[in-house]
Amino acid sequence: MEYITPILIAFITAVMGPAVIEWIRNKFKSKSTKTPIQDAIELNELVDNQLDVIMDELNCDRVWIAQFHNGGHFYPTGKSIQKFSFFYEKLTPNTTATQHTFQNIPVSLFPKALGKLYKDGELSVLNFHDNNDKYDLETFYTEYDTKSLYLVGLYSLNNHLIGVMGILFTENEYKLTKENWIFIRQKIGVIGTLLTDYLHNKK
Repeated sequence: MEYITPILIAFITAVMGPAVIEWIRNKFKSKSTKTPIQDAIELNELVDNQLDVIMDELNCDRVWIAQFHNGGHFYPTGKSIQKFSFFYEKLTPNTTATQHTFQNIPVSLFPKALGKLYKDGELSVLNFHDNNDKYDLETFYTEYDTKSLYLVGLYSLNNHLIGVMGILFTENEYKLTKENWIFIRQKIGVIGTLLTDYLHNKK
C-alpha cells in the first residue's frame, strides 16, 4: 500500500497536471480572443433574459431600455449632442413596437421627464387621462395607447445615469406595489451592472 500512493500521485501529476494546465490555457485564450460581436451577443442575451423575467413578473405589455449616447456635434463649437436610443424592447403579441421610432432622439425633446428622472431616479404616470402632469410623454398615450407608464434610471457603478428602463401597461391601468418596486430596483441593479461592465470593456 505504501508504494501505491506515490505511484498514484506521480500518475495524476504526470497525466492530469498537463491536462489541467492546458484547460486553463484554453480558458484564458478563449477569453482573450473573444470578438466584439461575441461580447455584444452575450450581453444582449443576458439583458434579454432579464427583460423576459420583468415581463413575466409584472405582467406588463411593454418594457424597453434606452441608452444615452453622443449623436453628432453642434455647429460651430463641436460640442457633443446628447441623444438616446431604444436598444432593447420586449412586447406582448398585441402591442405595437416603438424601438424603430425612438432612435437618435435628442434629450431636449423630453426636458420634464428626463429632468424628473435625473433628480429622483424614477417617474410614474399611473393614468395619462387623469394625470395633469404628463412630463412631455403624451406621445406614449396618444400614439401607443399607454394607460400607465413607469420610468426608472439605469446607473453605472459610479452612479452616473447611463440609460432608462420603461415599463408600460397598454391594456389596463396598473399601480405598482411596494413589492413590485423592490423587484424592479433589483433588476435595475443587475441590468445597470451588465451594461456598465460591457461599456468599460476595452475590446
